[in-house]
Amino acid sequence: MYKFITLFCLPFLLYGQSGKLVHVVDGDTVVLQGKSGNITCHMGEIDTPEITLNSKLKREMKECNFSKDEFIKAGELSHTHAKTLLKVGQTYNYEILGYTRNKNPICKLALPKGLHVEINPTFDDVMISRGYALPYVINTQPQRNKLLLRVAKDAKEQKLGLWKEHYNLMQCLVEHRYSLRSLR
Repeated sequence: MYKFITLFCLPFLLYGQSGKLVHVVDGDTVVLQGKSGNITCHMGEIDTPEITLNSKLKREMKECNFSKDEFIKAGELSHTHAKTLLKVGQTYNYEILGYTRNKNPICKLALPKGLHVEINPTFDDVMISRGYALPYVINTQPQRNKLLLRVAKDAKEQKLGLWKEHYNLMQCLVEHRYSLRSLR
């Protein structure tokens, strides 16, 4: 009986906060309405191509020698896929892993149970496994890093998501991130 109660309550203990989805900003950022107002949550374990011109996109354009339009097309595909996984108005449980320099929370978002979540219970896991995001392993524990990198490697080998549509761009992003050297 205790095992059942523990298994049932575990997701609620891991994700201590919940919020209603207001907006999917891009492939790795969402706005949630919590008890104290709206918060912009940056997903802590993934990175996706940008959809607007900013300093990160400018740096990646220079490193990879791809056009702004190529990056934005990839970013828009990631953004579109994120919107298929998340529904505006639905409540999601999340955990805050830390904060960005501008004090926005870095989050881990739990997806509601469903067919697509049996193996990958977080938004980050699903985005990586479907090839629409790269792991951002800076905020994760070593065991979790290994899992995320293995899932990303599988998506790359199967040419899923952005690995199918923008393989060279994704490969360049991997090449310029020391933390992703196992994906090279």
